[in-house]
Parts: sequence; structure tokens; C-alpha cells
Amino acid sequence: MTLNREHSSKGYKINAGTSTVTYNFYGFTVIAETVINAITAPTGGGIENNSYDGDEAGLAGVTLPVGYYPIRGSAIDLTSGTVILWTE
Repeated sequence: MTLNREHSSKGYKINAGTSTVTYNFYGFTVIAETVINAITAPTGGGIENNSYDGDEAGLAGVTLPVGYYPIRGSAIDLTSGTVILWTE
């Protein structure tokens, strides 16, 4: 069986609180409608050996419906909701 990046091969962390969680993740799944207060981009290259060049500040205050989001990060702070962070 081959796993793809939407599946946990290294583990995961559930964030259901409103404190900043520092954790290297390659994406997250929203399991209850979520509002992100802040998200921090990773500083190193991912497993593809490239650096992240996203616009993570644009997610602040946005309501995200249930679903998978292939957004890398090294820290996340929620205003509300619950996410599963997939270990990078």
C-alpha cells in the first residue's frame, strides 16, 4: 500500500484550543469549522527540498469549512474550531 500526503505516515497532532501550537506540519484537516488567528510558515525546505513561499498572513481571520488544506506550517493559532495537523 502506498500512502499519499493526505494520509498520516509520520503522525499527527490535534489542535482544538486557542493557544499557539508549535508543530511542523505539511497540511491540516479542518474537522470543525475553524477560524485561524495566525499561522507561521516553516523556515526550512520540506521533503521536496524546496522552501515555502506562501502568503500565510492572508489566512488570518478567514473561516475555513471542514476539509483538507495542503498548507505547510511550523505554528498555528486558532480563534475557534478544530484541526488535525499532519506531521511533516
